[in-house]
Amino acid sequence: MAGEIEHIVSLLNSTFEKNPWYGPSVKEVLSDIQPEWASKRLGHTHSIIELVAHMTSWRLFVIKRLEGDNQFTITDELNFPAAMNWPKVVMELYKSQEQLLRLLTSFPASRLFEVVPQGSGEYTFYTLLHGIIHHDVYHTGQISLIKKS
Repeated sequence: MAGEIEHIVSLLNSTFEKNPWYGPSVKEVLSDIQPEWASKRLGHTHSIIELVAHMTSWRLFVIKRLEGDNQFTITDELNFPAAMNWPKVVMELYKSQEQLLRLLTSFPASRLFEVVPQGSGEYTFYTLLHGIIHHDVYHTGQISLIKKS
């Protein structure tokens, strides 16, 4: 199972940094967004900056669970924070990636299939970690669509 952590780290790295199988990574999509574009949205959707802050909030949720904080919840204010400072929001997302990868280096592979305590449903750490990867990919796709409009 130790290899499974390495696979998850590899997926986190590729989807976030470069060379994911499906297209541009999170960093690639965000790299050319100017601060004045960050508030751009399609119709009644969330803006780019709101989506990035949302991605960071849910990464924080995963980090807290990996650290053993089973009481941390995503409030309405955290779910889509009213972010205003584009460079700061991007830096917080990048820091969450570093923190998540650092935690995974010491997370025991034997715990991957344990149920995450205090979740709203019953899911394992394995599902939680894959879920944050999927979450990033989903919202990166939304940001790509907003950029093209």
